[in-house]
Amino acid sequence: MSFLLLNKKEAQAKKNRKMALQFLKDFRRKFNYRKDLLNESQVKQVIDYFQRFQSAINSPKNSNLEAIVDEGEKLFHLLFPESKWAGWKENIEVLFVALVVALAIRAYFLQPFKIPTDSMKPTLYGIQVIERNEKPPNFIQRIVEFVLLGKSYHSLSLKKGGTLEKIEGGKFLFFEYAKLIFDSGEQSYLWTNPHLLEYKLGVRPGLSFEPKNHVLNFEVDTGDQVLVNKLIYHFRPPKRGEVIVFKTTGIEGIEANLRLQGIEGSQYYIKRCVGIWGDTLQIRPPFLLINGSATPPNQMMAKIESQKNGYQGYVILPNQQYLVDPTETYTVPPLCLWAMGDNSPDSLDSRFWGPVPMQNIVGTGFIVYWPFNKRWGIIR
Repeated sequence: MSFLLLNKKEAQAKKNRKMALQFLKDFRRKFNYRKDLLNESQVKQVIDYFQRFQSAINSPKNSNLEAIVDEGEKLFHLLFPESKWAGWKENIEVLFVALVVALAIRAYFLQPFKIPTDSMKPTLYGIQVIERNEKPPNFIQRIVEFVLLGKSYHSLSLKKGGTLEKIEGGKFLFFEYAKLIFDSGEQSYLWTNPHLLEYKLGVRPGLSFEPKNHVLNFEVDTGDQVLVNKLIYHFRPPKRGEVIVFKTTGIEGIEANLRLQGIEGSQYYIKRCVGIWGDTLQIRPPFLLINGSATPPNQMMAKIESQKNGYQGYVILPNQQYLVDPTETYTVPPLCLWAMGDNSPDSLDSRFWGPVPMQNIVGTGFIVYWPFNKRWGIIR
């Protein structure tokens, strides 16, 4: 029995010593973090206490350890009293640190990017607008489909109708809306981007609408949201077949077209790098010849040229400025890339505005992180 009691006492002593050392660690951390708020006398008081604590912990039997910890707890609360806002302050600090980390990741490692158009279909999808005949689903289904698939449903009903005079765009918190104004005085709202109405559905001022339910009835599938790996090209150059994101800065063929649309400043584009500097390119639909070879440099470009599963190969389009016929060749200049969309028949790319300077490259498309559709995951 005495042996069991002895073992129990030793176990308790070890536990007390461990708790005391943890207290000392926490005290030191707090002291180092806030000692600039203490006066000289208080700093000396804490240092003296640390020395006495160390002597107690190093003694053979940890003599007086409980008393020294009690003394330290009183000193700790005296020097660092906890205010009623301490919990809020700690939460704010955690959120601030998380924000700083997130901004650092975005600035140097991974940047989110939304696919704006269909130039990369079927590899990546831009915003899809689909007209419907049936009524929108119930509220619960709409919430679930938006969270998982990025799908939203929209319906416009009019009491007066009339001729559409104007479409005004706006934003409430994170949500865009379109305000439709009719000559009858009726005004109606749709929670969607106003440009979608014009460019995807053909709804523009001057059109007349009858007063009835579901004058417009459509669904919107959001474009794929991707993360761009911004770090990789600091260690190696881009490779043929990689999906790249780049800024349009200084690419006059792009920015002149943007200005015609009333868009000022540089934009971010996403295409596939199909040629690197020094490559001589030639389009013989559905193939893209690289340095005279019709053999694709990788599996993804072979898939595009196969003309299967939604891919249509590389084509020559009216009004393109480069590689305008199957006999023409083009050699990519130094430190430049040749960028083309996977949806070649519906892509404004290097065929129209030439090579992309390396200095414009932001990174490579890494993963589709939302919505959770069949394209979710690593980008090929």
